[in-house]
Amino acid sequence: MKKPTVEERRTEILETTCEVVIERGFAGTRISDVAKRLDVSSSLIHYHFDSKEQLLAEAFAHYARKDLAELEAEVHAAPTALGQLDHAIHNSVPEGSDDLEWMLWIDGWGEALRNPMMRKISQELDEQSTELLERVIDGGVRSGEFVCPDPRAAAMRLTALIDGLAVQFAAHDGMIERSKLIEHVQTAAAWEVGIDRAAFDEVEANEARTVGPASPATDAALRQLVARYCDAFVRADEHAFASTWADDAVWSIGEKPVIGKPAIVADWAERMTRFAWAVQSAPLMVFEVDERAGTGTGRVTVQERFKHRSGRVGGLLGTYHDVYVRQGRDWMFAERRLEIIEAT
Repeated sequence: MKKPTVEERRTEILETTCEVVIERGFAGTRISDVAKRLDVSSSLIHYHFDSKEQLLAEAFAHYARKDLAELEAEVHAAPTALGQLDHAIHNSVPEGSDDLEWMLWIDGWGEALRNPMMRKISQELDEQSTELLERVIDGGVRSGEFVCPDPRAAAMRLTALIDGLAVQFAAHDGMIERSKLIEHVQTAAAWEVGIDRAAFDEVEANEARTVGPASPATDAALRQLVARYCDAFVRADEHAFASTWADDAVWSIGEKPVIGKPAIVADWAERMTRFAWAVQSAPLMVFEVDERAGTGTGRVTVQERFKHRSGRVGGLLGTYHDVYVRQGRDWMFAERRLEIIEAT
C-alpha cells in the first residue's frame, strides 16, 4: 500500500481524534487513545502535533470547518433569500440528542474555557457561523425580500437563540421537540426580517413535494461518497470502506445480500484478500433525492480492473443501484445492489 503523505497522515490523525472525542469528550481524550485507535505509536502523534491542546484544537477546527462549509453550500443552494434562511435554520439545529456534530460543538465550547488554542478557534468558527446568517439576511434586504435595518445584529441574536435552544435540545431529553425548536427560531427570524412566519411554511411546502435531482451541495456530497468508496477499494482500506455505510445497510453483489455494516465490511475484507491489486472507478452517476427527508437513490456505473493472487488479470463493468441516507450532515450508503453488465 502507498505510504500516506504528511498531509494525509495529519488529516487521518485529526479525523480519528474527532471520533475519540465524540466517544470520550475533549477532557477525557488522551494522545495514547488516538494512537491506539490508529494502531500507531504516541510518538508519531507528537511528531505532527506539539501538544494535546494543539491536537484537540486542530481536530475541532478540521471537523467544524468542514461542517460549516457543507452548511454554507446547502444554504446557498436555495434560490431565494427566504429559502436560504429556512435552510440555515434547519441545518443549524441538531438532528437529535445523538447529533455528533452538535456533541462536538457543545463540548468544544466547554474546552474553550480551558484551552487558549481552542478558545481562539471556537471564536473564529462562531463568527463565521454568524457571518453566514448575516450574508443571507443582507442578501434578502438587497433583493427586497426582507426589511432589516441591521443584518449583523439580527444574525447575532438569531445565532444566540439557535445555540441556546440547541444546547437544551441536545443535552436534555424531553426539554423541547425539534419541530418546536425550529418554529421558535422561525418566529424570531420572521420578526427580524419583517415577514410573516407563515412564509416559512409555504417555502417548506414547496420543497417537500420535490423528489428529483440533488441540489449542488448534495450532488457534491454524494459524488464524494462514491469517490471515497472507490478510493477505499483501490487502497484496500477497511476503515475508509466502513465509513461509507449506514449501520443497517444492505450490500448485494452476489446471490445473497449482506446485511449490516459489520457483516458488509467483513465480507468485503475477505474478498479483497483474493487480489494482488484492484482498481475501481465510477465514470457515470445519476442521483435523485428528497432533500427534506434526507434520502435518495442513484445509479452508478463502475469499472474494475484487478489481479488475482494467482496472477490472472480480470475486469468488470456494472451498475450499482444505490439507496442513500443522510445521517447528521453526512450521506451514506443504505443499500448497494450491483448489476453486472460484463465480467472478464
